[in-house]
Amino acid sequence: MCNDLGEGSRCCAFYSFTGFLFTLWVGVMVHSQPFFIAGIEDAEEARANAFGAMGMFLVTFFASIAGIWYDSKNKESVAAAGESGYYLSHGDIPTTYGTSA
Repeated sequence: MCNDLGEGSRCCAFYSFTGFLFTLWVGVMVHSQPFFIAGIEDAEEARANAFGAMGMFLVTFFASIAGIWYDSKNKESVAAAGESGYYLSHGDIPTTYGTSA
């Protein structure tokens, strides 16, 4: 899991999207009903921090989307080359090569 750029970016995109939704919910709750959240001394500062964290999750999400896009473009260019692009595969090797018959 997460052993190349595409898989790592998908993992980070999922985590970032989840964090974005959670911090959006926290920011809205602190803005609309701060009296229900215990331990908050300054509701405006808490709201600003929640929306700041939401922005960071959003930046990470878009960076992850860019990583997914970059990885998909690189995989397409490797697949387009095919087997004939390798130096060890000439295509003119007889079918009996390497067999005992």
